[in-house]
Amino acid sequence: MREITGVRRYELWFAIYVAVIYVIRRLIQEAGRIDDMVESLLRNSNGRPASVVLQDLERYNHTLHNNVPLIVGVLLFLLAWFVFHYLAYPAIQDGEQSEKTMLYAGLTVLLLLGSVASYHYLKWRPVFREDGFGGLLGIRLYSMYSKRNVLADTIGLGIIVFAYELISQLGYDLDRKYRKDFKFVSYLIWVPVAIFMLTFALFVQLPETLWRSSFAGTLLILATIIQIYLLQNVVYKSILPSVQDSRTTEFFGRVLVLLLLWLLLNLIVWGARTQFTYSGSGLNTGLLLVTLFAAGLMAVLRRITNKEKVQLQTQVSQTSAELAGLQSQINPHFLFNALNSLYSTALQENSEKTADGIQKLGDMMRFMLQENNRDRIPLEKEIEYLQNYIQLQRMRLDESHGIEIRVTISEPNRDISIAPMMLIPFVENAFKHGISLRNPSWIFITLTLDLTTLYFKVHNSRHPAPASDPERDRSGIGLENVRKRLELIYPGRYSLAIQASEQDYFVALTIRY
Repeated sequence: MREITGVRRYELWFAIYVAVIYVIRRLIQEAGRIDDMVESLLRNSNGRPASVVLQDLERYNHTLHNNVPLIVGVLLFLLAWFVFHYLAYPAIQDGEQSEKTMLYAGLTVLLLLGSVASYHYLKWRPVFREDGFGGLLGIRLYSMYSKRNVLADTIGLGIIVFAYELISQLGYDLDRKYRKDFKFVSYLIWVPVAIFMLTFALFVQLPETLWRSSFAGTLLILATIIQIYLLQNVVYKSILPSVQDSRTTEFFGRVLVLLLLWLLLNLIVWGARTQFTYSGSGLNTGLLLVTLFAAGLMAVLRRITNKEKVQLQTQVSQTSAELAGLQSQINPHFLFNALNSLYSTALQENSEKTADGIQKLGDMMRFMLQENNRDRIPLEKEIEYLQNYIQLQRMRLDESHGIEIRVTISEPNRDISIAPMMLIPFVENAFKHGISLRNPSWIFITLTLDLTTLYFKVHNSRHPAPASDPERDRSGIGLENVRKRLELIYPGRYSLAIQASEQDYFVALTIRY
């Protein structure tokens, strides 16, 4: 859970304040309404005894049948909003474990369901009993409780909670982006929201059932906006990055998932509007098509808008990787080890191995200067650089004394391009932290390919760097930089899993071409 600070902290207390105002006003209004009904009946009793006129009220307990359902319903709704706003949605944004996210989401649904069910089940509403000529005969009690009403209103409250989340996230984004230059720009969101919530708490009363009143139109608008938001997100992250593979089974599978999600969302809204009778009056075919079209259009516009930004970020990130790579390869510590190894080798044997080492070092430097500044390079070039780096590292290590290095690299059998410097950071990190001259050490590197995907795995032992190591506090070429570049260059087309313990370190990277 993220720390509740700033706007989020005041937001919580303001929501509690609004809920308390709403409950108090509703309690006072309902008590006054029943008193007025009783007075009207007694004035128009036409001589009938009060016990006869008010006999239906004998079964009515104002605390149990009005106060308790209202208080419990609002409290559970407030808890549902809190769980979703402060736990579930941040977990979704941070990409936390699916089990944790599902737990929070499920708890939100249960609390919303409990809010509606407790209100409808316990709430008895007194209304006038009239004769055929409009005369008052007494008071009758009725309840709106039914499973269909409970489920429909739960969906309605869920729409309200999600819609508030989208609005609040917009406020947070404005605050983050313009805090320095336009400190109060987010107030354009928060002030209207606060005014609306206070107005609602002071003057508005929710209908007995959300979908059988004029409020249903507002819920339908909010539901449509939410559908467009969810669908465009799927199109942007899942469909558009795979358009170039539009003839593959995987792409058609993604499109099918999108259509199924679209149908499911519309079935939910249609069911809620009609109390799950699915009558034609609750279906708007034109709106269904507009929702799907708007989602696709928004996703395309979002991609076009972000394209220039992504290209700029990619260039900056790639330049950072290039600079970090150059620094890594030409820093004195690396050059000293490499040259020392070459010198020792020259003393022990003929100059063939030394020349080979010098050639590999030259190839690496040539790669850094000529290939690394491109958006894409042939995968063979990246593999060649990788192998040269591994060979240079092996030259300075004695693998017969407790050091095991295993490398399995599949050569591509067709033209495949990749962003440069995507693989070497993991290997550089493995040699830096996985080799000890005092303890048994090992590094296993595997690169395999299929028709659509590259699979890269690095598994190495882990040893703390000695205090005298000048690179003890250096982070190598930068794993964090690689994460950012993967997200920018291969959005929705990669997966990166890292598992670390005190004894070993494992990286598994997959990239779809």
